This record gives sequence, C-alpha cells and structure tokens, in this order.
Amino acid sequence: MRKILIVDDDSINCLLAKHALAKEYQTEAVNSGRAALAYLEKELPDLILMDIEMPEMDGKEVVRRIKANSAWAQIPVVFLTADSSPITEADCLQCGADDFITKPFVADVMKSRVARILETQAIRKDLEQELEEKTMKSFTDALTGLGNRDYLEQELEKLLNSGHGGTLFMTDLDNFKSMNDTYGHMVGDEVLKRFAETLKHFSSEKDILCRLGGDEFVAFFTDVTKKEEAAGKAAGIIKLFSDKMGAMGYGGIVSVSIGAKITDGTDSFEKLYEDADETLYFVKENGKNAYHFWTEGEGSALESVDTEAELGDIHRMILDSQGEQIGAFHVEYEEFKIIYDFALRSVNRNHQMVQTILFTLAVNPDLQSSVNMEQMMEYLKNAVVSSLRSVDTGTKYSNSQYIVLLMDADMENGKNVANRVLEKFRNEAEVASCGIQITYDIQPLRLA
Repeated sequence: MRKILIVDDDSINCLLAKHALAKEYQTEAVNSGRAALAYLEKELPDLILMDIEMPEMDGKEVVRRIKANSAWAQIPVVFLTADSSPITEADCLQCGADDFITKPFVADVMKSRVARILETQAIRKDLEQELEEKTMKSFTDALTGLGNRDYLEQELEKLLNSGHGGTLFMTDLDNFKSMNDTYGHMVGDEVLKRFAETLKHFSSEKDILCRLGGDEFVAFFTDVTKKEEAAGKAAGIIKLFSDKMGAMGYGGIVSVSIGAKITDGTDSFEKLYEDADETLYFVKENGKNAYHFWTEGEGSALESVDTEAELGDIHRMILDSQGEQIGAFHVEYEEFKIIYDFALRSVNRNHQMVQTILFTLAVNPDLQSSVNMEQMMEYLKNAVVSSLRSVDTGTKYSNSQYIVLLMDADMENGKNVANRVLEKFRNEAEVASCGIQITYDIQPLRLA
C-alpha cells in the first residue's frame, strides 16, 4: 500500500485528510515542517500533502529543502491552502509543488488529485527505468557484459573532467585470430569472456572496463596513479589470464599485451587514449605477452612476463590451423609479396628453378555487362589451387588477373601446369558462351 505523509499544524485537518485517504493509502501525519524533514530522514513516502501556513517554517520553505535533497527531490508534493488566488497557485508551483488543493477540501476531490499524481509518478518512474535500461544496453558489450567504446568515452571524460587521475590499460590478446580460426568462434568467445573475468578480478566498482571490439579491451583504474600499483595489476592480469588459458587446455597459445599510461587527470580523453594505444603498439612490436608504461620517446625495455608456452603447444596449433593441404596456397597479395621475396632469395642462393605464371581474363566488349567477373575470378582461383601442388602459391593480382609461383619447376613443367589450369577453368566456367578469353604468360623468377 502506498504511503502518504500529511504535514499540517491543524490536527483536525490532519484527521480529515487521513480519514479521506485511509481506505486506499497508508497515512502518517506530522504537525510541523521540521517534523516533516525529520520523518524523511527515516522513511520516504510516495506523496506529501503539505500545509502552506505553519509556524517556524512554512510549507514553501519545507518544499524547497525537500527539492534540494537528491534523495527526496522526486517525492511529489501537493499543497493544502485556503488561498485559491492565481498568485498563490503560481508560487506553489514555482517552489516545486506538483499541485495544490484548497481548504476546506472535498474528500473525493482530494482522492482524485492524489490518485492522478501517483499514477503520473508511476508512469514517469517506469519511463525513466526503461530509458536507463535502454541506455545501459546501448553502452554494453553483449558478449562480455563490459562497457563498449561509447561508454568508455562518456565515462572516462566525466572522470577526467572531475579531476580524477588513474591508469589507462589498452590491451590486446596475442595470437587470438589464429586461435579463433583454428578452434572456432565458440572457443574464441569463451576466451574473450575469460579475459573479461580477469579484468573484473583486478578492478573495483569505480573503475571502467570496456571491450572495444574483437580482442581489444580497455581498463581505466580510477585514482591508481602509482606505477608500482599499476604494474602489479598489469602483471597480475597477464598471469591470471595465462592460468585461465591453461585451465581451458590452451596454455601458452593466447597471451595478453598491455600498453599503459598514468594520468593525474589533466590529460584529455583523446591524448590519454592515443598515448596508451601507441604504447600497446610498442609492446606488440617488441615481444608481446608483456606490459609497458608510456614515456616521452619510446625505446626503453618492456616490463615483460615470461610466456609458459611449450614447443609442442605451438606445433600443435600450427598443424591444426593448416587443415587439409590440397593444392596450392591461395594468399592475399601482401602475403604473396613476402613469399615472392623468399622464393627470390632461394633462387639466388640455391639456384632453385621457380616459374611465375600470370593468368589474364579478357571479355568480349559486347558481352561485358553480362559477365560476373568476380565469379569468373573465383573459378580461376579454384582451377589454379586444384591444379598446383601444396608448395606452390597464388594470389589475385587484379580483378582480371591471377599470379602464381611454381616452385622447383622448369619452363616445360610450368607450361604443362598452365595449360592444365586453362582446361579446368574452361570446363568449369563455360567461357565460350560467356565471351571470355583466358591467356597466360610464364617467366622464370630471377633478379631483374
């Protein structure tokens, strides 16, 4: 049952009001403004009926004090007054009242006014709760329950603007993509959850924990401004996460790198984020599975944590990631350039024969608009991969060309392979009906 506090120095008015409302509400009555404030220190009613004219402290002053208190400000207040002038009504509303009832009051009118205000208050609370839930949902990473990028920026800017210092950790899970590809997304999701648990273990309610996306996480440890304390958290995070991976059976495969910056609260969000991110990059480029604090001019040694990976773990992960090695490797162009460079060194040092083959598709101009070149290139890639050996490598060079490195092969072998690719492509793509011509150029790999 909802509770109503009646504040009136006239005991008869209190009695009449209690009588009018007793069936629908629990009522309490006090006879002064000071007594009302003392009551609110102990208990919060759902609504207050407040007399205006009272000795020592009038009703308007009591309401001003109520509205100035964050714990009481949302309690609706209805004034009881014998003055029905528009000026009095305006004064009542200006000082924070939700309504006013003239005395002597009619019981049905009072009940109707009170019911309407309480209903409005309930609707407002529901809307506020719904808005809060939607806001929290929009700021939350669904997988880990941590905040997201928008949450980080909003909350960290608040802390910095209010003068709070602390330490920002930018973190990244080493080798996560390889593990995710090898063992599947369900295992990958579980790893992300375990890392979120690790961050929570070293944080308090005032800290900010977020997942930016993928395997990137951020933690801001509020008021942690001593390097020794922050370093303890960084080392602890790396060690605990390693233990969790070991318990899952993936010890030494995935680790964590941390770039950190300590701020006294004078950094902007952008500067703090940028410096910590730059420091994380330094860690990733200099060994991983470690932490480092931002300093002017990078180059000092990492604060490292030795990995506990065993060679057998790494060998197993690499083998698992290979899958069934049938035919040539298809790689992206940037990876192909690295393999090309390696093959060129082999040619120069070991006099190994390597052939480069460039396949080119040409389309009849009259039929060009009806040809799906992306599909044609996929046919070509499949013909290459299925015709070559697992030691050979190919990549898409353009939207109509595909280049291949044919290892340990002479020119005659290279031409035989190229013709086999052409035959497979023509059979699969039905190129004649599409107006497509396919040609190739073959040259031995050598220094220019």
